[in-house]
Amino acid sequence: MKVENVVNSQKVIYNILKQAKVNNRLSHAYLFYGEAGTGKKEMAMALACMLYCEHGGCFKCDTCRTILDGNHMNVDYIGMEANKTKISKDQIMDLQEEFSKTSLVEGTRVYIVDGIDTASTQAQNSLLKFIEDPANTTPTIGIFLATELSNVVSTIQSRCVLLHFEAIEQKNMIDILIDQGIDDLDARLISCLTNDPDSAEEISQNENYQAIKGMFLELVDVKNKSEAVKYYLENAMYFSIPGVGTDNLTMLLKWVLAFFSDANKDKKADTDLILSPLYDKIKVYKSNSRALMTEKLEMVLFLFKELKSNVSPKNVFFELMEKFI
Repeated sequence: MKVENVVNSQKVIYNILKQAKVNNRLSHAYLFYGEAGTGKKEMAMALACMLYCEHGGCFKCDTCRTILDGNHMNVDYIGMEANKTKISKDQIMDLQEEFSKTSLVEGTRVYIVDGIDTASTQAQNSLLKFIEDPANTTPTIGIFLATELSNVVSTIQSRCVLLHFEAIEQKNMIDILIDQGIDDLDARLISCLTNDPDSAEEISQNENYQAIKGMFLELVDVKNKSEAVKYYLENAMYFSIPGVGTDNLTMLLKWVLAFFSDANKDKKADTDLILSPLYDKIKVYKSNSRALMTEKLEMVLFLFKELKSNVSPKNVFFELMEKFI
Protein backbone atom coordinates (compact mmCIF):
# COMPACT_ATOMS: atom_id res chain seq x y z
CA MET A 1 0.00 0.00 0.00
CA LYS A 2 1.29 3.48 -0.82
CA VAL A 3 2.36 5.53 2.18
CA GLU A 4 0.32 8.49 0.87
CA ASN A 5 -2.85 6.36 1.01
CA VAL A 6 -2.12 5.41 4.60
CA VAL A 7 -1.56 9.05 5.58
CA ASN A 8 -4.99 9.85 4.13
CA SER A 9 -6.79 6.88 5.70
CA GLN A 10 -5.09 7.18 9.11
CA LYS A 11 -5.02 10.99 9.38
CA VAL A 12 -5.56 11.06 13.14
CA ILE A 13 -2.45 8.97 13.84
CA TYR A 14 -0.37 10.82 11.26
CA ASN A 15 -1.31 14.17 12.79
CA ILE A 16 -0.45 12.91 16.30
CA LEU A 17 3.03 11.94 15.10
CA LYS A 18 3.48 15.13 13.08
CA GLN A 19 2.51 17.33 16.03
CA ALA A 20 4.87 15.44 18.32
CA LYS A 21 7.67 15.99 15.79
CA VAL A 22 6.90 19.73 15.52
CA ASN A 23 6.89 20.06 19.32
CA ASN A 24 10.05 17.97 19.64
CA ARG A 25 8.13 15.47 21.78
CA LEU A 26 8.46 12.22 19.85
CA SER A 27 8.63 9.17 22.07
CA HIS A 28 11.60 6.80 22.10
CA ALA A 29 9.22 3.87 21.46
CA TYR A 30 5.87 3.35 19.72
CA LEU A 31 3.59 0.34 19.47
CA PHE A 32 1.31 0.43 16.42
CA TYR A 33 -1.42 -2.22 16.64
CA GLY A 34 -4.48 -3.14 14.59
CA GLU A 35 -5.70 -5.45 11.84
CA ALA A 36 -3.49 -6.50 8.95
CA GLY A 37 -3.68 -4.04 6.08
CA THR A 38 -4.38 -0.94 8.17
CA GLY A 39 -1.07 0.71 7.26
CA LYS A 40 1.11 0.17 10.33
CA LYS A 41 4.33 -0.47 8.39
CA GLU A 42 3.70 2.43 6.01
CA MET A 43 3.05 4.79 8.95
CA ALA A 44 6.32 3.69 10.54
CA MET A 45 8.09 4.62 7.30
CA ALA A 46 6.18 7.92 7.19
CA LEU A 47 7.51 8.74 10.66
CA ALA A 48 11.06 7.99 9.50
CA CYS A 49 10.50 10.30 6.52
CA MET A 50 9.37 13.08 8.88
CA LEU A 51 12.70 12.83 10.68
CA TYR A 52 14.94 13.08 7.63
CA CYS A 53 13.03 14.83 4.83
CA GLU A 54 13.79 18.54 4.59
CA HIS A 55 10.14 19.05 3.60
CA GLY A 56 8.82 17.25 6.69
CA GLY A 57 7.95 14.06 4.85
CA CYS A 58 7.05 14.62 1.20
CA PHE A 59 7.43 10.91 0.22
CA LYS A 60 8.80 12.01 -3.17
CA CYS A 61 12.33 13.37 -2.64
CA ASP A 62 15.47 11.25 -2.84
CA THR A 63 15.69 11.01 0.96
CA CYS A 64 12.11 9.80 1.32
CA ARG A 65 12.50 7.34 -1.55
CA THR A 66 15.63 5.93 0.07
CA ILE A 67 13.70 5.34 3.29
CA LEU A 68 10.61 3.91 1.58
CA ASP A 69 12.78 1.58 -0.52
CA GLY A 70 14.46 0.28 2.62
CA ASN A 71 17.91 1.66 1.81
CA HIS A 72 18.45 4.37 4.43
CA MET A 73 21.41 3.64 6.68
CA ASN A 74 19.68 4.92 9.82
CA VAL A 75 16.36 3.10 9.35
CA ASP A 76 16.37 -0.64 10.12
CA TYR A 77 13.39 -2.90 9.47
CA ILE A 78 12.94 -6.50 10.53
CA GLY A 79 9.94 -8.64 9.68
CA MET A 80 9.20 -12.32 9.53
CA GLU A 81 11.68 -14.21 7.39
CA ALA A 82 10.47 -16.26 4.42
CA ASN A 83 8.69 -19.48 5.42
CA LYS A 84 8.63 -18.39 9.07
CA THR A 85 5.63 -17.63 11.26
CA LYS A 86 7.28 -15.49 13.91
CA ILE A 87 10.05 -13.04 14.66
CA SER A 88 13.01 -14.97 16.05
CA LYS A 89 15.22 -14.09 19.00
CA ASP A 90 18.21 -14.21 16.62
CA GLN A 91 16.69 -11.41 14.52
CA ILE A 92 16.27 -9.27 17.61
CA MET A 93 19.82 -10.00 18.78
CA ASP A 94 21.14 -9.10 15.29
CA LEU A 95 19.23 -5.80 15.48
CA GLN A 96 20.78 -4.96 18.82
CA GLU A 97 24.23 -5.87 17.49
CA GLU A 98 23.70 -3.56 14.50
CA PHE A 99 22.69 -0.68 16.78
CA SER A 100 25.76 -1.15 18.95
CA LYS A 101 27.82 0.14 16.03
CA THR A 102 28.23 3.84 15.26
CA SER A 103 26.23 4.99 12.26
CA LEU A 104 27.99 6.75 9.41
CA VAL A 105 24.96 9.04 9.02
CA GLU A 106 24.04 11.71 11.55
CA GLY A 107 20.55 11.90 13.00
CA THR A 108 18.03 9.80 14.90
CA ARG A 109 18.19 6.09 14.24
CA VAL A 110 14.94 4.21 13.71
CA TYR A 111 14.28 0.50 14.09
CA ILE A 112 11.00 -1.13 13.09
CA VAL A 113 10.02 -4.58 14.37
CA ASP A 114 7.12 -5.83 12.26
CA GLY A 115 5.24 -8.64 14.02
CA ILE A 116 6.47 -8.14 17.57
CA ASP A 117 3.34 -10.03 18.72
CA THR A 118 4.63 -13.17 16.98
CA ALA A 119 7.93 -13.21 18.89
CA SER A 120 8.29 -15.46 21.94
CA THR A 121 8.08 -13.95 25.43
CA GLN A 122 11.80 -14.61 25.81
CA ALA A 123 12.57 -12.80 22.55
CA GLN A 124 10.40 -9.85 23.51
CA ASN A 125 11.94 -9.61 26.96
CA SER A 126 15.40 -9.45 25.38
CA LEU A 127 14.35 -6.07 23.94
CA LEU A 128 13.47 -4.40 27.22
CA LYS A 129 16.88 -3.04 28.16
CA PHE A 130 17.55 -2.08 24.54
CA ILE A 131 14.33 -0.03 24.37
CA GLU A 132 15.29 1.96 27.46
CA ASP A 133 19.03 2.11 26.93
CA PRO A 134 20.30 1.60 23.33
CA ALA A 135 23.94 0.58 23.00
CA ASN A 136 25.20 4.07 22.11
CA THR A 137 24.24 7.68 22.70
CA THR A 138 22.68 8.30 19.26
CA PRO A 139 18.97 9.29 19.62
CA THR A 140 16.89 6.20 18.81
CA ILE A 141 13.20 5.54 18.10
CA GLY A 142 11.77 2.02 18.15
CA ILE A 143 8.51 1.24 16.35
CA PHE A 144 6.82 -2.08 17.06
CA LEU A 145 4.01 -3.37 14.85
CA ALA A 146 1.43 -5.86 16.13
CA THR A 147 -1.84 -7.37 15.02
CA GLU A 148 -2.74 -8.88 18.40
CA LEU A 149 -1.96 -6.47 21.22
CA SER A 150 -2.63 -9.18 23.82
CA ASN A 151 0.39 -11.13 22.50
CA VAL A 152 2.78 -8.28 23.32
CA VAL A 153 4.28 -8.55 26.81
CA SER A 154 3.00 -5.92 29.21
CA THR A 155 6.50 -4.67 29.95
CA ILE A 156 6.96 -3.64 26.30
CA GLN A 157 3.49 -2.09 26.18
CA SER A 158 4.28 0.01 29.25
CA ARG A 159 7.42 1.42 27.63
CA CYS A 160 5.69 2.47 24.39
CA VAL A 161 3.18 5.02 23.21
CA LEU A 162 0.31 2.83 21.96
CA LEU A 163 -1.49 3.87 18.76
CA HIS A 164 -4.45 1.83 17.51
CA PHE A 165 -4.97 1.60 13.74
CA GLU A 166 -8.67 1.44 12.94
CA ALA A 167 -9.90 -0.62 10.02
CA ILE A 168 -9.84 1.41 6.80
CA GLU A 169 -13.26 2.84 5.91
CA GLN A 170 -14.77 1.07 2.94
CA LYS A 171 -14.86 4.24 0.82
CA ASN A 172 -11.15 4.78 1.44
CA MET A 173 -10.45 1.12 0.78
CA ILE A 174 -12.17 1.36 -2.62
CA ASP A 175 -10.12 4.45 -3.52
CA ILE A 176 -6.91 2.71 -2.48
CA LEU A 177 -7.68 -0.38 -4.58
CA ILE A 178 -8.56 1.71 -7.64
CA ASP A 179 -5.32 3.65 -7.13
CA GLN A 180 -3.52 0.29 -7.16
CA GLY A 181 -4.90 -0.32 -10.66
CA ILE A 182 -7.80 -2.61 -9.76
CA ASP A 183 -10.98 -2.26 -11.83
CA ASP A 184 -13.75 -0.15 -10.23
CA LEU A 185 -16.25 -3.01 -9.80
CA ASP A 186 -13.56 -5.41 -8.57
CA ALA A 187 -12.35 -2.79 -6.08
CA ARG A 188 -15.86 -2.48 -4.69
CA LEU A 189 -16.45 -6.23 -4.54
CA ILE A 190 -13.07 -6.89 -2.90
CA SER A 191 -13.68 -4.11 -0.35
CA CYS A 192 -16.59 -6.24 0.89
CA LEU A 193 -14.22 -9.17 1.47
CA THR A 194 -11.10 -7.70 3.06
CA ASN A 195 -9.68 -4.64 4.75
CA ASP A 196 -6.16 -5.45 3.57
CA PRO A 197 -5.17 -3.66 0.34
CA ASP A 198 -2.04 -5.80 0.06
CA SER A 199 -4.13 -8.95 -0.44
CA ALA A 200 -6.44 -7.40 -3.05
CA GLU A 201 -4.42 -8.29 -6.15
CA GLU A 202 -4.16 -11.92 -5.07
CA ILE A 203 -7.91 -12.06 -4.41
CA SER A 204 -8.76 -10.52 -7.79
CA GLN A 205 -6.78 -13.21 -9.61
CA ASN A 206 -8.13 -16.12 -7.59
CA GLU A 207 -10.17 -18.59 -9.66
CA ASN A 208 -12.86 -18.94 -6.98
CA TYR A 209 -13.23 -15.16 -6.77
CA GLN A 210 -13.72 -14.93 -10.53
CA ALA A 211 -16.23 -17.80 -10.53
CA ILE A 212 -18.34 -16.42 -7.67
CA LYS A 213 -18.14 -12.90 -9.10
CA GLY A 214 -19.64 -14.19 -12.36
CA MET A 215 -22.28 -16.05 -10.38
CA PHE A 216 -23.18 -12.92 -8.40
CA LEU A 217 -23.58 -10.83 -11.56
CA GLU A 218 -25.92 -13.51 -12.93
CA LEU A 219 -27.85 -13.66 -9.65
CA VAL A 220 -28.82 -9.97 -9.64
CA ASP A 221 -30.39 -10.55 -13.07
CA VAL A 222 -32.66 -13.37 -11.85
CA LYS A 223 -36.22 -12.07 -12.23
CA ASN A 224 -38.63 -14.86 -11.28
CA LYS A 225 -38.95 -18.20 -9.51
CA SER A 226 -38.37 -20.33 -12.60
CA GLU A 227 -35.11 -18.50 -13.32
CA ALA A 228 -34.15 -18.94 -9.66
CA VAL A 229 -34.65 -22.72 -9.89
CA LYS A 230 -32.55 -22.91 -13.06
CA TYR A 231 -29.86 -20.74 -11.46
CA TYR A 232 -29.77 -22.98 -8.38
CA LEU A 233 -29.36 -26.16 -10.41
CA GLU A 234 -26.53 -24.63 -12.46
CA ASN A 235 -24.56 -23.31 -9.50
CA ALA A 236 -25.24 -25.49 -6.45
CA MET A 237 -22.08 -27.50 -7.14
CA TYR A 238 -19.91 -24.53 -6.10
CA PHE A 239 -21.22 -24.91 -2.55
CA SER A 240 -20.73 -28.65 -2.29
CA ILE A 241 -16.93 -28.54 -2.62
CA PRO A 242 -15.36 -29.71 0.70
CA GLY A 243 -13.36 -26.96 2.39
CA VAL A 244 -14.30 -24.35 -0.23
CA GLY A 245 -18.10 -24.36 -0.35
CA THR A 246 -18.47 -22.29 2.82
CA ASP A 247 -15.90 -19.71 1.64
CA ASN A 248 -17.63 -19.44 -1.74
CA LEU A 249 -21.04 -18.88 -0.16
CA THR A 250 -19.66 -16.37 2.36
CA MET A 251 -18.27 -14.37 -0.55
CA LEU A 252 -21.59 -14.47 -2.39
CA LEU A 253 -23.61 -13.53 0.70
CA LYS A 254 -21.36 -10.52 1.43
CA TRP A 255 -22.03 -9.19 -2.06
CA VAL A 256 -25.76 -9.88 -1.82
CA LEU A 257 -25.79 -8.01 1.49
CA ALA A 258 -24.01 -5.02 -0.09
CA PHE A 259 -26.44 -5.12 -3.04
CA PHE A 260 -29.56 -5.11 -0.84
CA SER A 261 -27.99 -2.47 1.44
CA ASP A 262 -27.54 -0.21 -1.60
CA ALA A 263 -31.11 -0.89 -2.70
CA ASN A 264 -32.33 0.06 0.78
CA LYS A 265 -30.63 3.49 0.80
CA ASP A 266 -32.52 6.73 0.29
CA LYS A 267 -32.48 8.10 -3.24
CA LYS A 268 -30.41 11.03 -1.99
CA ALA A 269 -27.65 8.53 -1.21
CA ASP A 270 -27.53 7.09 -4.74
CA THR A 271 -24.09 8.62 -5.29
CA ASP A 272 -22.82 6.82 -2.19
CA LEU A 273 -23.55 3.23 -3.22
CA ILE A 274 -21.05 0.47 -2.46
CA LEU A 275 -21.77 -1.27 -5.77
CA SER A 276 -22.45 1.83 -7.87
CA PRO A 277 -21.37 0.22 -11.19
CA LEU A 278 -24.45 -2.03 -10.79
CA TYR A 279 -26.81 0.91 -10.31
CA ASP A 280 -29.18 -0.11 -13.11
CA LYS A 281 -29.71 -3.48 -11.40
CA ILE A 282 -29.96 -1.94 -7.92
CA LYS A 283 -32.57 0.52 -9.21
CA VAL A 284 -34.92 -2.38 -10.01
CA TYR A 285 -34.96 -3.38 -6.34
CA LYS A 286 -35.22 0.25 -5.16
CA SER A 287 -38.77 0.25 -6.53
CA ASN A 288 -39.75 -2.24 -3.81
CA SER A 289 -41.06 -1.06 -0.45
CA ARG A 290 -38.60 -0.25 2.34
CA ALA A 291 -40.25 -2.99 4.43
CA LEU A 292 -39.56 -5.62 1.75
CA MET A 293 -35.92 -4.56 1.33
CA THR A 294 -35.42 -4.61 5.09
CA GLU A 295 -36.86 -8.12 5.09
CA LYS A 296 -34.35 -9.18 2.44
CA LEU A 297 -31.47 -7.71 4.44
CA GLU A 298 -32.63 -9.61 7.52
CA MET A 299 -32.84 -12.76 5.40
CA VAL A 300 -29.20 -12.48 4.34
CA LEU A 301 -28.06 -11.85 7.92
CA PHE A 302 -30.01 -14.95 9.02
CA LEU A 303 -28.27 -17.02 6.34
CA PHE A 304 -24.89 -15.84 7.66
CA LYS A 305 -25.90 -17.14 11.09
CA GLU A 306 -26.93 -20.49 9.64
CA LEU A 307 -23.62 -20.79 7.82
CA LYS A 308 -21.74 -20.09 11.06
CA SER A 309 -23.87 -22.74 12.78
CA ASN A 310 -22.47 -25.36 10.37
CA VAL A 311 -25.59 -25.67 8.23
CA SER A 312 -24.59 -27.15 4.87
CA PRO A 313 -23.59 -24.31 2.49
CA LYS A 314 -25.57 -26.02 -0.27
CA ASN A 315 -28.71 -25.91 1.90
CA VAL A 316 -28.07 -22.26 2.80
CA PHE A 317 -27.69 -21.48 -0.91
CA PHE A 318 -31.04 -23.20 -1.54
CA GLU A 319 -32.65 -20.93 1.09
CA LEU A 320 -31.07 -17.87 -0.54
CA MET A 321 -32.56 -18.75 -3.92
CA GLU A 322 -35.93 -19.54 -2.36
CA LYS A 323 -36.15 -16.08 -0.81
CA PHE A 324 -34.08 -13.93 -3.19
CA ILE A 325 -36.96 -13.00 -5.50
